[in-house]
Amino acid sequence: MRELNLSEQYALIALEGQESLHRSVAKSAVLRAVTAAEVLMPVLEKEGCSLSEFAEEAEKAVQAAKNMNKKKERQIEQKVKESLEKEGLLCEIPDLLGCDLNYYSSGIELKSYRSEEQTYFRIRECLRAEILDDGEITMECLSLLWLLRESGCIHDLFSATEQERVLERVNGMAAENEYCRILWEKEFHSIFESFTGRFLRAKSKLFENPYLEGVSLAFPYLERRKAIFIDCVVFGTNVEERRSAAVDFLRKMGHNVEEVRSGSETLLKIDGMYYRIFPATRRSYKVPIQGVNLVPVYW
Repeated sequence: MRELNLSEQYALIALEGQESLHRSVAKSAVLRAVTAAEVLMPVLEKEGCSLSEFAEEAEKAVQAAKNMNKKKERQIEQKVKESLEKEGLLCEIPDLLGCDLNYYSSGIELKSYRSEEQTYFRIRECLRAEILDDGEITMECLSLLWLLRESGCIHDLFSATEQERVLERVNGMAAENEYCRILWEKEFHSIFESFTGRFLRAKSKLFENPYLEGVSLAFPYLERRKAIFIDCVVFGTNVEERRSAAVDFLRKMGHNVEEVRSGSETLLKIDGMYYRIFPATRRSYKVPIQGVNLVPVYW
């Protein structure tokens, strides 16, 4: 397989789990970052680039991202989608939210993007290793990190504790490398996205999972994760039977599901994301509906 460029590497990481059929704040931020990456790539690949030229191209990348309209967003998304699908690196799967009682019973179609697992984890782990370990950080790696930061996806790869290490490493590099400082100081995220991101991150603290403390797992950003209710079981079943019925239903809907033991509880790994499952009852027109809740696990 050929080596992916900066834009393609970023798209594989950032589009993972994003809703594919409808526009969203999170996906818009990702597509703007893809645009910035495409503008920035030529100057990163150019040997002997002067500081002034790099600063000029970095500013062009920022402006291209800021000025992108909805029509351009759709064009960029289609271009990226077709390119990665052609190489078998990206596909569309049923969105987990579509399994929720309210959506499933209404016949609403929801789909999301899924990146090819091995390539996704290879890019992610290479980035994490280069950033978190001691040693030199390349400009391509820093650029990828910058794109993730500006699109609110950095939380997909680094825990809150690790982000402190990331900041320490980047600040150290910026103090020694003027190119790094110029890029890291550039911003193209919108105020609305920043507010949304802070709000969602605050919400995620409500779901912090003490049972997985110290476990090396990556849990994506809150907006990509949904707490859902599945009414696929009947009254009188026990916990194991409900979990088994929920797993069968999710697989029937096209999801990859794996049961993962974590201490005294069993988590469900659904399309690479981790969820806690527990029995629940909802009422609809005073009629009790037996089922299970799936709640995302956060770090």
